[in-house]
Amino acid sequence: MEVLIPLAVVGLVLLAAVIQRLVGLGFGMVMAPFLVVLIGAHEGVMLVNFLSIFAPMLVLPRIWSDIEWRKVLWLGLPALAVMPAAAWISVNSSAGPLYVVVAALVIIGLITSMLLSRITFEADGAATRVIAGIGSGAGTVIAGVGGPAVTIYAVLSRWPIMSMIATLQPIWIMLSLGSFGIKWSFDDGALPGLPWWAWAGSVVAIVLGIVIGEWLQRRIDEALVRRLVLILAFIGSIMALITGLRLMIG
Repeated sequence: MEVLIPLAVVGLVLLAAVIQRLVGLGFGMVMAPFLVVLIGAHEGVMLVNFLSIFAPMLVLPRIWSDIEWRKVLWLGLPALAVMPAAAWISVNSSAGPLYVVVAALVIIGLITSMLLSRITFEADGAATRVIAGIGSGAGTVIAGVGGPAVTIYAVLSRWPIMSMIATLQPIWIMLSLGSFGIKWSFDDGALPGLPWWAWAGSVVAIVLGIVIGEWLQRRIDEALVRRLVLILAFIGSIMALITGLRLMIG
């Protein structure tokens, strides 16, 4: 494997870890579209799922008191329940069309949620949480991006940003562990063959990214963080759409 690819992976991990600590999500949305191009669809998503286990674990002790555990269950359990079916579809289907479908649905959902938020519409019930959990779980397994579905829920429910950041961390741990384990059993293991220094560098990048993200978080207001969440969700969805189209074209 060329040196540039492992270096690019480490750089992506650093950027993703900064964003994860700053806005509570984004690790997969930043990494997945690029990794699919760099190392392949299945290997890229598997690597995202694997690395996504560790970033929230390091953040968790710092935000423990702000976690809403009821929402962890309402969002996390439906996400886990849908993962086996989504993993079977992912492993037995072409990656390109799956990316296109997931990205298109998310973009439509984001636009709809933004329009509804402007007319003071609010939705935060059991059905909304279950649907968001299912979308996040399916997106995590199929494309390595579970954040946009939760972003739609956050907009519709007017979720306070600090509580959202805290509550999402145990959810990402659940989803990443579940997705990685289920896809490993389906796919017989598909982690990329990175050199040892790339794995070590990724660990260092996660720690450094969390430190930088925490420093930035103390210096920006909640309104800006909300805008960043939406912008990131749109960017991640558009990148996934482009990646899917590129894979389909060949």
